[in-house]
Amino acid sequence: MRRRGFIALGLNAAFGRDTPLSPIVVKVNVMYDQGAHGGKGLTPAEVALFRSNQQRTSLEYAASGIQFDLLWTEGAYLRQQGHSVVPEKFLIMDRINLFVTETLSYDVDRHRTGGSSMGPQPQSGIYPADPYFKTFLGLREASAKTLAHEYAHHFTLDTSRNVAGAANLWADLRNDYWLWRQRSSAPIDAFRACAKSIWTK
Repeated sequence: MRRRGFIALGLNAAFGRDTPLSPIVVKVNVMYDQGAHGGKGLTPAEVALFRSNQQRTSLEYAASGIQFDLLWTEGAYLRQQGHSVVPEKFLIMDRINLFVTETLSYDVDRHRTGGSSMGPQPQSGIYPADPYFKTFLGLREASAKTLAHEYAHHFTLDTSRNVAGAANLWADLRNDYWLWRQRSSAPIDAFRACAKSIWTK
């Protein structure tokens, strides 16, 4: 038996599971901000930092049977038109669209946490409907745990319900508790609620 399979069986036994978790593959469209640093794009150190954070996040979610399928889309940037927008030509409908930049603008990250996630949005005033699932990551403010936290909002279907206000604060606290448990190798069923999402396979 391969080492990974042995570990998976051990985790399932430890947490009362008779059969291994079936894998859930999350499809992610990664976009490095081409407009960062005056149009020079992210630095090699920033790219390395993101890759390190993604690798750490992948290892954490493996405890819940979640894997990642990453696709890189070149040339993406944020356009300002009253609010920050990733041009639609860079977005993919059946993936979580992850935009990685140096620092996020205040309209995306008002609380300076380094991250923000959202699901499809209905038309609002002059702004058209937005059908995409998105996560924004600002490397300067983000911690090593921010990316896992933002993915959790998608995995628990928070971004499908568009929670806000007090409900969003509760979702933050709840997800962080589950992430803490998952870092101790506890599989979290709530993160597997995304199994039938358009961005999983």
